[in-house]
Amino acid sequence: MKKNFGKAMETPKERNPRRSERGIALITVMLILALVSVLAVSSLESTMRDQQVAGVQMRNRVAFQAAEAGLATALVSVTGSNTPSLATGSIGVAGDYPIGQPSYQLDPNIGTPVENLGAQPAPGMSLNINGNGPKFQLQLWRIHVEGTEPRGMNTRVEAAAAALWGS
Repeated sequence: MKKNFGKAMETPKERNPRRSERGIALITVMLILALVSVLAVSSLESTMRDQQVAGVQMRNRVAFQAAEAGLATALVSVTGSNTPSLATGSIGVAGDYPIGQPSYQLDPNIGTPVENLGAQPAPGMSLNINGNGPKFQLQLWRIHVEGTEPRGMNTRVEAAAAALWGS
């Protein structure tokens, strides 16, 4: 028989206070691990979405550059009263584009992709001395061009151009 020297007898639970906390560390670590996993997955999804958006933007820029190249080609053909022309073409070096080269053409969605806006006198450009001499005019054109990226993304541009010509 044990003697108690003025102390109250302790029950088994009171003797070891850590016994009731057994497993709490495991639960805490599991919750933290789950939180870190959720953060990692959401970060991965965000990165993948950013890459998709960047890819779409890059393809859009390539299509726009193709349309700009077609427009520049059409503007070179603007001379005098002749109607500007543009044959379908492509840009870049084939090796730079492994799945195909970007291309341009007159915009097929516009009824009149090359529109004659008329001619008007070129102010200050007339060399008419004593009623004689050439008269200069500006011939105005509106040109619609479509650029296409190899995966099918299209961009359309429109420009007005003028050609100075004399009669």
